[in-house]
Amino acid sequence: MLKQNNRAKETREDIEVLNNMRGILTFLTYIIFGLIAANCINVGYYNKYVFAQGLQHAVINAPPKDDVQKAEEDAANAPNTYDKYAPASTLKRETLEHDLKHLKTVTYKQAIDAQRFLTTDGDIVYLEGLYVPDTQDNDVNTMAFLNEHFKDKEIDLYVCKERGCKQNDRLGDIRAHGVTQKDHIWIQGLLLRSGFAQMRTRKDWPYLIDAMYEAEKIGQSDKSGLWSTDGFSILDAKTITDTHRGYSIVEGRVYSVAMVDNKVYLNFADNWRKDFTIVVPSDVRRDYSKYGVDIMGSGGKKLRVRGWVDYYNGPTIEIDHMQQIEWVNGEDNKDIENNK
Repeated sequence: MLKQNNRAKETREDIEVLNNMRGILTFLTYIIFGLIAANCINVGYYNKYVFAQGLQHAVINAPPKDDVQKAEEDAANAPNTYDKYAPASTLKRETLEHDLKHLKTVTYKQAIDAQRFLTTDGDIVYLEGLYVPDTQDNDVNTMAFLNEHFKDKEIDLYVCKERGCKQNDRLGDIRAHGVTQKDHIWIQGLLLRSGFAQMRTRKDWPYLIDAMYEAEKIGQSDKSGLWSTDGFSILDAKTITDTHRGYSIVEGRVYSVAMVDNKVYLNFADNWRKDFTIVVPSDVRRDYSKYGVDIMGSGGKKLRVRGWVDYYNGPTIEIDHMQQIEWVNGEDNKDIENNK
């Protein structure tokens, strides 16, 4: 009987110890979760503040401030870019309302990165239609160029006007083309002509294709900016290698055309397992047909394609909209480039 009482007492003591431990663990758990919640709230408020100020891109992507300042000083001492380019129709645009709609007028404050700028109202504007190589030197020079030419200027923003089109990107930035209100300088045209950017079309933003092609070609022929270096180049479809990746412009003559699983394959050499290939999905092929272009009849034609190079039986670009392909002789570009 005594042994049973001792065991019962020990059991009660063990239970009490366990309950105490459980209480301590619960208390510690509440403290930990409280600290996590407080930290999340602080981070949330900080991120909200940063986003509102338009600095989230700068924190992540911006080059050192001293580098940008030095580049701005160099740009200020350089010959006036407007004097060189102003007469060109690719640069001056009083309005873009034929292709887009006017959203509002903003005042340029500062570049956030090579393709975004902050307005005095706190909006962030993403310059659509461009591919800007992501290197620190080019980021620094492009930001300095933008600040030099557009700081404190009023900019008319033009956005897409079709129903369902996206006027903001996933970060909430305004996707737009910009034109200075006073002297009608088209920002995208100036960057393309000056060799800071290449044209990049998108499926949901196939606008101003002709004008951007023209501006880019002038920058290329003048060897402006990165066109004078290895930063930009049009790759030869015959010599592009399996190791090449990233956004590129590739040019060559189509050797053969095949259709497999309702996709069209434009091959640029006799060995389709290793050569450069453009892949045209069925929906894009149907779009070509609507505009009277027989993509299956591309054999022997010289094409220029832009997009992201991947590897599938050799280097490959799979397009998702018609404007990615340019017929070098121009015979099939008519109507396609004007497609909305």
